[in-house]
Amino acid sequence: MTQDTLQQLFASNRAEELGFDVWERYVLPPFFQALSLGNTRKPHVIVGGRGCGKTMLLRYLSHDSAFSPSRQQIPHTSLSHIGLYWRSDTQFASLMQHREIPVDTWENAFGHLAALVIGIEILRSLESIASSALKVITDADLASLDFGRLRAYSPDLPQTMSGLKNYLEDCMARFEIWVNNVRDSQQPQFLPDRRFARRLVELILQQLPQLAGATFFVYIDEYENLAEYQQRIINTWVKHSEPPLIFNLAMKRNGFKTRSTAGAESLSAVHDYRPIDIEAFDLDREFPVFAAEIMLMRVRPAGVAIDVIDPLVLRDPAHLATRRDAKYANRILAEVRRVFPSISQQELAGRVLSDSTLRRRLKQRIERSLTARGYAVDRADDLLMSANPEAAVIVPALLRRESLSLEDIISEVKKLGAGEPNRFTGPTDWIHNNFVGCLLQIYEGLGRPCPLYSGFGTFCLMSRGNLRHFLELCHKTLAREERDPSSGALGVVSVEMQAAAARQVATDLLPEVKSFGPKGNNLHTFLLRLGSLFSLSQQSPSQSEPERTHFAIQEGQSEIGPTETAFVLEAVKWSVLFEEPGTKKKETAQAEGVEYVLNPIYSPYFHISYRKIRRLDLPSADVTTLIGGDYAEVSRLLREFQKKWSVDLTESPLPLFAHLEKGNNE
Repeated sequence: MTQDTLQQLFASNRAEELGFDVWERYVLPPFFQALSLGNTRKPHVIVGGRGCGKTMLLRYLSHDSAFSPSRQQIPHTSLSHIGLYWRSDTQFASLMQHREIPVDTWENAFGHLAALVIGIEILRSLESIASSALKVITDADLASLDFGRLRAYSPDLPQTMSGLKNYLEDCMARFEIWVNNVRDSQQPQFLPDRRFARRLVELILQQLPQLAGATFFVYIDEYENLAEYQQRIINTWVKHSEPPLIFNLAMKRNGFKTRSTAGAESLSAVHDYRPIDIEAFDLDREFPVFAAEIMLMRVRPAGVAIDVIDPLVLRDPAHLATRRDAKYANRILAEVRRVFPSISQQELAGRVLSDSTLRRRLKQRIERSLTARGYAVDRADDLLMSANPEAAVIVPALLRRESLSLEDIISEVKKLGAGEPNRFTGPTDWIHNNFVGCLLQIYEGLGRPCPLYSGFGTFCLMSRGNLRHFLELCHKTLAREERDPSSGALGVVSVEMQAAAARQVATDLLPEVKSFGPKGNNLHTFLLRLGSLFSLSQQSPSQSEPERTHFAIQEGQSEIGPTETAFVLEAVKWSVLFEEPGTKKKETAQAEGVEYVLNPIYSPYFHISYRKIRRLDLPSADVTTLIGGDYAEVSRLLREFQKKWSVDLTESPLPLFAHLEKGNNE
């Protein structure tokens, strides 16, 4: 196994790069049973952010994977769910509107497109079944099919299956020519959307009794990219779905441009479809095991000896309960944690005091804090020598708090050293509440990665259920792996290398935001602005509100305007932000409004915490400025917060300003 082989295995982090047959690469997610594929005929609407595994799931459910040549044993019950995958070409779909063509023409044209795509997929699914290990139908059965009755739609439709498939593919080519040259080409005869597909299925089931009870499920991917009229047409199909043809959707959050149908009624969750949020993991329990399984599956083709997983178990719904067993989970997690070890808080603090550069920076921070309070700087050594490492790291922040005197802090240090009740580890828990923020300050502007961003558990938290981000962290980290090339096992990657990889991933993903839909450039700018604001908060000397990575609009403030609201929904759609219920009020135990969490995958770039700890309450006017303000307005806002939080930016400019300066130099 070579290093290049490992990198290649993790470089493919998109389902589109793996082809339509993903049977050998797929790991069933913990929520798979919630799909109720064996006992429901209700459509599903699958929702999740970019990179969370929607496309991979849909391709697993499609006939290419369900009846894969690689699948040695296929139960007869697979015929009850024949999946048809359709991802509309975004650019092509966007062409099918305006250009002085009546709306009803485009509506009929889109229905024709659906008839062709679904018709071809239905015929392809029969080929998949015939060539699979199931052996319920043969090539001879397919050759005997007679589609003559479809000529009611068009007299030139072929009777045979091979002829019909070729005909539909040729119609697709002619249709694409017409759409691209709509004013200069003759309009083709349109087939009637789902009605053609349904009639095709009925003729197949009539002639192939072996498929009795079969239901075809159409999975329409990237639904959010379709035009509003196209969504309205598909909504109608979903609302009126019934066996043997069921329509399902997959989309990003806030993907509905409309819930209207061609009739008077609109789509309604639960009544018309079953919503499935595929990011609704238990992030502490389910996602780490799932991520570990995927990571270990990825390295198997490289010859890595992994005896804690069985690919057949990972693909079989019958083994989902086994995979939830604590002993199984512990074996899986132990192997991945060995490769991506973490470092304890105590070890992090010990490194600060044992490393000459970090110790000097900590001492300088203590001295500056002493000076700011009017104390003599010669007390810095006493605080460093007498405090335990974790306490020493947070001393600079404690010294900045007017409510605490130097004598108060020294007294608590002595109690800590003597094992007496103290405020460092007691109910006040200074260390727990302040350590991460203070550690990040020591590494700020140093030019070396902070090991806080290392460890398998940390990778899971930064990924926050996003498999693409997790795989990218694995890819960049294993590229740094040091081991014996002849070994059959994965080597251990140091925490420094892991942290460097995390920083590289965050840096690489940041410019990708520009490609996030029509507002990509604005989302990129907003991300830089919000991340810079959290970075400012992170550098506050007192750390009175550490680890701010989410915000809410201040209570009592007017709401942001409709333009800004639409923008926030777009940020949530693309997972730049996550929307969560607000913190519960103690007196009512009710959620207080809505909070918006910055995607933690970007935290190493902004040098902030990946944890959701403290909230920043912003006036609606400040949120509006961050979203749409010009450079001068945003700069003024950040300078106001800099002054409010007493942040010195001499050594570490804000990411926003550093990014702008880099762009200007280039």
